[in-house]
Amino acid sequence: MASSFDQCGVCTSRHVSKLSVVWCPDCDEGLCQDCKKHHSLSKASRNHTTVPIDEYHKLPSFIANIKLHCDEHDEKFQLFCKQHDEVLCRKCAISEKHAECKAIIPIEDVIQNAKTSVAFTEIESSFQALNENMRLILQDRQKNISALSDSKNKLKSDISAIRHKINQHLDQIQDHVIVELNKAVENSTQQIQSFIASVRKNQNEIDECIDDVETIKKYATDMQTFLGIKQLENKLNETENETLLWTRSNSLGPTVVSYQLNTLLQNISNEITTFGKPVVHVQPCELSLLRKKEGQAQLTVRLEPKTSVEHITLKLKTKFKTFCTDVSGCCILHSGKLVVSNHNPSNLILFAPDGKFEKKIYNIIPTIYDVAYVYNETVAVVSNNEKNIKLVNLKSGKAFRSIHTDLPSNGLTYIKGSFIISSGEKHLLEVGLENTKTNMIGSNVVSTYVASFENNIYSKMKDKNTIVCQNRNGDLLWTFTDETVIKGNRCITVDAHGNLFVVGKESQNVIIISSDGTKHKILLSEKDLCGVPWAIDYHSELKSLLVANEKDGQAFLYTVSYS
Repeated sequence: MASSFDQCGVCTSRHVSKLSVVWCPDCDEGLCQDCKKHHSLSKASRNHTTVPIDEYHKLPSFIANIKLHCDEHDEKFQLFCKQHDEVLCRKCAISEKHAECKAIIPIEDVIQNAKTSVAFTEIESSFQALNENMRLILQDRQKNISALSDSKNKLKSDISAIRHKINQHLDQIQDHVIVELNKAVENSTQQIQSFIASVRKNQNEIDECIDDVETIKKYATDMQTFLGIKQLENKLNETENETLLWTRSNSLGPTVVSYQLNTLLQNISNEITTFGKPVVHVQPCELSLLRKKEGQAQLTVRLEPKTSVEHITLKLKTKFKTFCTDVSGCCILHSGKLVVSNHNPSNLILFAPDGKFEKKIYNIIPTIYDVAYVYNETVAVVSNNEKNIKLVNLKSGKAFRSIHTDLPSNGLTYIKGSFIISSGEKHLLEVGLENTKTNMIGSNVVSTYVASFENNIYSKMKDKNTIVCQNRNGDLLWTFTDETVIKGNRCITVDAHGNLFVVGKESQNVIIISSDGTKHKILLSEKDLCGVPWAIDYHSELKSLLVANEKDGQAFLYTVSYS
């Protein structure tokens, strides 16, 4: 907790030491009893809402430590820049960094109803769900311990029953097998107890987060709540990822003790030296844990509402040469770096965010057909001649992993831990990055290039000027065919609202289609591109669109505006 507010800010400026009785979020300072009265009567501050200093100290430290004033200009944050996702003071708004930013709005428009926002509500409910998961896990683990004890007693009884049917020679080996059984149960119990201790630790941390959320709801300002949401998200995602890891690593599977009977006991032999051997087996987890809804894996606050495609415009940021003669795909990295793939000869070319050449990478896979960004400096490539997905580290310039696919690929996209590929057959395939599990997405459409947003999958119909939108079950949602607008469709990419950018090779243009397929707009014409476009990629966070021509080696990087 920031101790600077324990002393009255006004009195401190006069070199007088007095304890604060309230904290003013608007002034961002503590006030003593006398200054509080003046504060409530002053015309400039009479409408400010103060918080008793005791209640202020109840706020979580990461909330209380959030700065409400600009360090650089010593002014209160009053504005918010959508483009840079930053809070600004008046002087920040006219600085060189934000001079050309058009999406600067009053901070009140962003933070209002922060405590009732979807993001904050989802965080609160998700912590509650995690807490319930911890309770279920602890209950299940305790039940497993009881079951182990019951299994042990039953096995001991069975062993004694067998022992009384045979001669006294079995007395010695009975004691031996019971020792082994007790040891197996004790080891398994200790492992579960150790796991329970870890779960209890997580539950205590979740309880603290739940208390923090309740305290924030009661005492934090909207500004503090808004700025603290991301930190709560990090805590939430970290704990949930650990919980998911438990299920994947089978840490939650019931541990069962069974017994392998020595077959020689059926026909008692003079050479019998053992009763059997306890067997510990961890069964698959049958525990149903609460999960976040599909599409809520990232609880990012989306400030921009869905925008009509008519309002979407492009501004050329840079134009550069790719040195390619047969472009097949492109992608934008999170760092802003740019990648373009060449079909034949097969290679990848890496560029800096300003379009300056950095390196060319060869010998990855024959005839690269598409490239997709995965994470950090890793991209994935596919070929229409090879049955695999290659992961490439751009820093080392080498492919470091190969994921098998049932068929060669004509298109590739990556979203939330899975690849979706179009195989040129009447179905799409979803391939897991970690477990490489393959699922068929039912469809009657033979497609090539593919893109994905939430539960929707977009693809270009093979040999036709038609764009298809389906859900993950393969159900057709809409199609778009208008050869007066676009012809010779090639690469496609989707923005954060589900709007689809499409390249037209024969029409030599780029259009955008609304998320419901009912509206469209021509964004770039032959005059803008000065050639035949083929590849395209959009980066939602950077709001950047990359377009690369097929043969002439030209590429264009645009900033996308939604206002």
